[in-house]
Amino acid sequence: MERDLEYENNNIAFDFQYTEENGGGIKCKNYELCKAVLPKLWFEYMGRYLCMECHIMFGTWGEGENSRTGKGILEISDNLECPICLEIKRSIIQPNCEHTLCIECFKRCYYGDSDNENEPKFPYPNVEDEYYEDENNQKWKTDYPLIKIYHEEWGKWNDEKNQKYEEETYLQQCPLCRL
Repeated sequence: MERDLEYENNNIAFDFQYTEENGGGIKCKNYELCKAVLPKLWFEYMGRYLCMECHIMFGTWGEGENSRTGKGILEISDNLECPICLEIKRSIIQPNCEHTLCIECFKRCYYGDSDNENEPKFPYPNVEDEYYEDENNQKWKTDYPLIKIYHEEWGKWNDEKNQKYEEETYLQQCPLCRL
């Protein structure tokens, strides 16, 4: 794949990491699904316009029994009936077959219960940015004791989320043909 400067220029996006002030980043080719913004030098490093999550879940990589063959960039169409919720919506073609699902049902099938409503919240929101810029500063241990508890709770939450994801690999297949 060659670098696509037209794609880069027409798909600038902003998030907390790639802000408008610093020029933003480039949308993942599956942005409507994953909402990932890539650094402007991503193509030079990776040779593609897919975020790591989309590449791992939907791309082609590896050899032997640990390999994966997928489309990588998923096609999105308008006004198709979803066979799960039966609503006519923007739909996405499955990575391993030609079935389509609406984006919301696709997310539920591939990511399971992906909402992060139970994710522990940082206990001191007014200093969160400062904390992540200098996590090793001793003041966080002495002046902000809830940070240690937050990290323990977040680690436990993340482990449970990852375990559920590993146990529910069947969700990473088309719900119609199981490919």
